Amino acid sequence: MNTSPEHNDLFDICIVGVGMAGATIAAYLAPRGLKIALIDREYTEKRRIVGELLQPGAVQTLKKMGLEHLLEGFDAQPIYGYALFNNDKEFSISYNSDDSTEYHGVGLHNGRFLQKIREDVFKNETVTQIHGTVSELIEDKKGVVKGVTYREKHTREYKTVKAKLTVTSDGFFSNFRKDLSNNVKTVTSFFIGLVLNDCNLPFPNHGHVFLSAPTPFICYPISSTETRLLIDYPGDKAPKKDEIREHILNKVAPFLPEEFKECFANAMEDDDFKVMPNHYMPAKPVLKEGAVLLGDALNMRHPLTGGGLTAVFNDVYLLSTHLLAMPDFNDPKLLHEKLELYYQDRYHANTNVNIMANALYGVMSNDLLKQGVFEYLRKGGDNSGGPITLLAGLNRNPTLLIKHFFSVAFLCICNLSGNNKMNFTNVFRVMKDAFCIIKPLAVNELRPSSFYKKNIQL
Repeated sequence: MNTSPEHNDLFDICIVGVGMAGATIAAYLAPRGLKIALIDREYTEKRRIVGELLQPGAVQTLKKMGLEHLLEGFDAQPIYGYALFNNDKEFSISYNSDDSTEYHGVGLHNGRFLQKIREDVFKNETVTQIHGTVSELIEDKKGVVKGVTYREKHTREYKTVKAKLTVTSDGFFSNFRKDLSNNVKTVTSFFIGLVLNDCNLPFPNHGHVFLSAPTPFICYPISSTETRLLIDYPGDKAPKKDEIREHILNKVAPFLPEEFKECFANAMEDDDFKVMPNHYMPAKPVLKEGAVLLGDALNMRHPLTGGGLTAVFNDVYLLSTHLLAMPDFNDPKLLHEKLELYYQDRYHANTNVNIMANALYGVMSNDLLKQGVFEYLRKGGDNSGGPITLLAGLNRNPTLLIKHFFSVAFLCICNLSGNNKMNFTNVFRVMKDAFCIIKPLAVNELRPSSFYKKNIQL
């Protein structure tokens, strides 16, 4: 492979992949004088059906970084809580315990939001934008990463970028995960996405969760006229086009509220469905001097709870805070120590986000536990207030999450008694199902640092 260096300067940071994680860390660090190289295959607006809901935790982290202005100017919508539907019963839960809107989420078009972040990044003179595909990490004789080799988009030449730190944030199909982690990625299900136009939601500016159907589906506003509908398709194989229509018409349409009928029929006529796999991948980084994983390249969870951007922004803020604590990037040993601290600290920030996402999906796929969740939350008070702070990314105490999870299981057992189904077999089945959902998540996600702030305050 012949390479011709295009950039002779040494960058502080080279960011591989300018998606949500890569663009956001560049937007935060570039104004602070760091010299940054951004490399991506394409900078045009992307069309995605996930990453369109920011929980309040994500909004709060953006505010800490002084980037909340990036949520303005493209018709993003405030989200004040959730509404749950189960047959003829429905209720809503607010993010705030009073009538205030102090904590709120945001529904938006992922592609528009990403372009807004990128525009903000490119205003900085310290940023160099490169169109290309990174092919490999450059390492010295000691195995320290010193930059990357990439293929330039237009000339097709192989070129190099040298940097003191390489951030690989190239998404859930990362080419560098094998070098920087021991991750095992699994597909938990698929989301079928479509847009409902001019739909009057039963609870405006709320996320809507429907539990009556055989498979869960959710919706929330992404602009003043558009509502995103996400429908779960179980299994590890993507549905074909005829399977998509059959699944929606048989397992979703009969359970939609009356307000949805007309806009849903119009969306079905448009025949504009998009399918994306839902991945679960716990973070198992391998420390390598000069390089770090960020975003979906490192860690993924089911998107049912909308926690993805909460985790991404937490990671961006944590990594940036550790980097900015250094006088400069000229001490490789200190830099390596900071990367190690980042990997430790992110457990406290993201343990609940990761467990909540996949545990809730497991519960929604279990009829008895699903009914228990609905009834538990409908009680109100701490039964709904505690879980909503976990979902929102505002409470990082895993003990609270485990408490509420098993309280739901206990309620399910009590329901067996009320339905005259209380026997050892049914009780054992409830506890077994709950344990099988939570155990692998706890093993993968819980660490001592999950329970307390260790190195920095976040």
